[in-house]
Amino acid sequence: MNNSLARQLWQARLDGALIDVADEGRPADEDQAYAVQAAIIELAPVDIAGFKIGATSEAAIQALGVEGPFFGPMFDRFCHDTGTEIALSSEHQPALETEFAIGLADDLPGRDAPYSQEEVAAAAAWVAPAFEIAGPRFSAPIKGNGNLIIADCGINMAFICGPRTTDLSTVDLGEHPATLILNGEQVTSGHSGMSVLDNPLGAVAWLASHPRMRERGLRAGDILSTGTCTGLTSVSAGDVADADFGALGKVSVKFVGR
Repeated sequence: MNNSLARQLWQARLDGALIDVADEGRPADEDQAYAVQAAIIELAPVDIAGFKIGATSEAAIQALGVEGPFFGPMFDRFCHDTGTEIALSSEHQPALETEFAIGLADDLPGRDAPYSQEEVAAAAAWVAPAFEIAGPRFSAPIKGNGNLIIADCGINMAFICGPRTTDLSTVDLGEHPATLILNGEQVTSGHSGMSVLDNPLGAVAWLASHPRMRERGLRAGDILSTGTCTGLTSVSAGDVADADFGALGKVSVKFVGR
């Protein structure tokens, strides 16, 4: 199942299409889900730019039917700077997430002892406002299909990074605000402390400490998108999204059709 489903999901990502996954073809548990994800990483002819962290709220955990937060790879081909245009496939039901991103200056190698937020802060190169665009490459609903979401690289479609603040000592990531504006209208807001993982540094500490990261670890240059603070907002071709992170600056993206 691993390689076949991995190939189908990757090709559907490239084609802007959806695949049908029969009940017997779906990952039965997280082990199988992460095995499919690993197979996609192996076959994809692109490099990993970093990782996204998903299901960082109790509501998302319950809705998706997962045991807790999960992670998925972000590939460099789908990572962009603020102000870019992103081509969307409506088949993938794209949704926007407003997130805090952290880039690493130093490795956080796999180890038995969990990492602390202080260790993450010491290893971080920058923090930035960001968008993650999410959307499934399978035809089943996302509700209750957490293992299939994990298999599908956490349904990451694209990542957009805003200006990078390199002096983290000037930033309080406890409850730093963020406001989402879609087509000139404020639609929602949130802050960096809304995650079950405490805050963006806590999210990276969780990922670095994850048993499934034991072999690879997190590496200098990795970008970590730490979970939405504004929920999921559906977007389509023609939409323009901006997010205001106050002292951290703004991030923007325009969506076009494929």
